[in-house]
Amino acid sequence: MENISIDKIIDQWTNKKIKLSPPSTMELIKATEEILSFQFPDDFKEFYLKLDGFADWDWTENMFSIWPLARIIEEYNNESDKNFIVFADYLINSHQYGFKKDQNGVFKSYGEQPEFIAETFSEIIFLINSDADILY
Repeated sequence: MENISIDKIIDQWTNKKIKLSPPSTMELIKATEEILSFQFPDDFKEFYLKLDGFADWDWTENMFSIWPLARIIEEYNNESDKNFIVFADYLINSHQYGFKKDQNGVFKSYGEQPEFIAETFSEIIFLINSDADILY
């Protein structure tokens, strides 16, 4: 898999006029982790310290949206499955992408059991940015 920097992806999204939220803070990330009873991987934290997801429910040209921490918490509070922590979606929640509390990696869910699709958060960002088939 090609290694692409977070900064380069953010530049690409900016050039495509995707509305990006300002960076988060480590304090807000830690508070979110407390609420979720889950510790985010380091690459997730590095990303959110540069960009707190997409603003105003915006999405990529392929209809993927990366959620701000506030939405992650809001959606988590409304879900019955407290083991799956969603941070992105495709086609307004047709597919969700997130972490499972009891397993490493990133998973997709579209109404059934979450399915493993990536080793790391950075990998899923690359997959979203490249519109990879595994996402569907």
